[in-house]
Amino acid sequence: MSEPRPKRVAPAGAGWLARPVGRAGRIGLALVILAAPAVLFFAPFKIPGTAHVARDPLSIYRLYSDDFAYVGASRTLARTASNLFVPHNTHVVPAWRVVTWALVAWSGRLANLPETLAEAAFGILLAVMILMGRLVARETGRPAIGLAAMVAVGVTSVMASPACWYSAGQTLWAAFGVLATLWYAQCWRRSAAAATLPAMALSAMFAGWCWTIGHMAGPVAAVYLWLDGRRRCRWAAAVPFGASVLAALISVALGASKVDSSVSFHGRTTKEAVKPLEGLLHTGQAIPENLVLGNLGMKAQTTAAQGLTLTALLVGTWGIGRRRRGGLAAFAPLEVAGLALVFGSYLVEWTVRGYMPFRYLRTVNLGMIVPWYDAVPQVGAVLFAAGWLAGPRGQGDAGLRVPRRPPRLSRLEALSVLGLLGILLTLNQPRVDRLWRNWVPPPLPVEKRMFPIQSMQSMRAHILLLDRAAWQRRFLGRLDLAQEAASRMGIGLASIRQAFGRIDAPELPDVYDAALLLDLPQEGKELDPDQVRRALAPYVQAEPPPRPSWLPPGEAWPPPDMPHWSETDVDAP
Repeated sequence: MSEPRPKRVAPAGAGWLARPVGRAGRIGLALVILAAPAVLFFAPFKIPGTAHVARDPLSIYRLYSDDFAYVGASRTLARTASNLFVPHNTHVVPAWRVVTWALVAWSGRLANLPETLAEAAFGILLAVMILMGRLVARETGRPAIGLAAMVAVGVTSVMASPACWYSAGQTLWAAFGVLATLWYAQCWRRSAAAATLPAMALSAMFAGWCWTIGHMAGPVAAVYLWLDGRRRCRWAAAVPFGASVLAALISVALGASKVDSSVSFHGRTTKEAVKPLEGLLHTGQAIPENLVLGNLGMKAQTTAAQGLTLTALLVGTWGIGRRRRGGLAAFAPLEVAGLALVFGSYLVEWTVRGYMPFRYLRTVNLGMIVPWYDAVPQVGAVLFAAGWLAGPRGQGDAGLRVPRRPPRLSRLEALSVLGLLGILLTLNQPRVDRLWRNWVPPPLPVEKRMFPIQSMQSMRAHILLLDRAAWQRRFLGRLDLAQEAASRMGIGLASIRQAFGRIDAPELPDVYDAALLLDLPQEGKELDPDQVRRALAPYVQAEPPPRPSWLPPGEAWPPPDMPHWSETDVDAP
């Protein structure tokens, strides 16, 4: 007669950890996750014993580069309508132009516009995080994975540029459209409601009309629906795919002929710029460098062979594991759709930039030519990782396995999510601080003696950024007054150009004219140019750049050599 097996004693505290988190706790955890990017990007809290000036996102923001082009082209509703399908570089983005017009109208005055754009840039990141969490939690049936996906997509240095700069954030608007398309595709899998299909189609078109890579929304959602396996889902896959194709064809028909490839591709024709082989090689490098190590706050430089090898190992590990655990049926729709989004986005992006060596494309920074190219692939990578973590699809499960009511979150799972949050904050904070330090002119020799340690150098950068933002806002306030004066005089933009030529502004690129920021008609009353100059000169005259108060009188400012954005100086320790 065998002896009775001894009862297994649960570790102390195991019962407490297994208890579910209440509704208030879940909401509180979600709010902590949503606040984490603000802590990462804007350093609102002082660490004891260090020099610190918070990067107030509303005070530090200033219009930069493409902001001027988009705001000028969407300054009024009529101007927006006339520019809907006018390309910006290679992007035909009518939805983005409407979004910009709405934000400009909401701000009311130009002086308020920087704050409005700062709120929009950060707000769309939060929207992406929320939709990501809901989509993943509902797909996997595990709220902990949904919360972890929120953390992974937003608490990373990869999102520094699109979350802090409005024009770079158009990639996040496109990513939101991709997630919305997948959301409605998921709704169709759960319940074939008639309204779901048009919502899916509109979301796919919106994504592509915010940024060109958003046209991946339709193909990715089609992959997701096709892998469901049921006939109605496979038929429905044609809806988002067709919507993206239609949106792309409309963009090509109405806007492609206006693209100046010699400007968009740095003096090259489209045929000379597009290089599929280089696109594949760059994709192989971007995945391990940016989506793996970049999310850990690390900088790495691989060769093309190394990048392809690491990418193949990653995808091979996942693919072989899935095949061994159920064959092709084990591949879940979410993970395959995420992987398709990663590869599809990168292949398109890097193919059209294939004429550039990857060393000019790799850096995640706040001012390089392509700092936002990782945003949509980042969303795809998180979808892929969440699906991989959730495990393979069950044998014989060709259809929906999405519980209508996900299980409750345990305390252990909540603590695990908080642990992931703390790890990503710790790993990414040094890199984000470094990016902000390199967003201002480099220190003069005398400043290097004044600010010898990194915390003091960060404080210097924050003060300079605040000063430059205030400098630009003073000018925008004067432009508001110039607009009021010009409206009273009844003149239009043509008279202002005749009187002043090009009007400069703080941070304005040479190819743009600050007069386009004015809400005035093209033509108006014809007045003598001298009269226009006398009336408006006090408002449009240039103000010297702000000088740091700590500099000795003999030091020249600004420094003659501004920083150049490359992987060697932006990410330098």
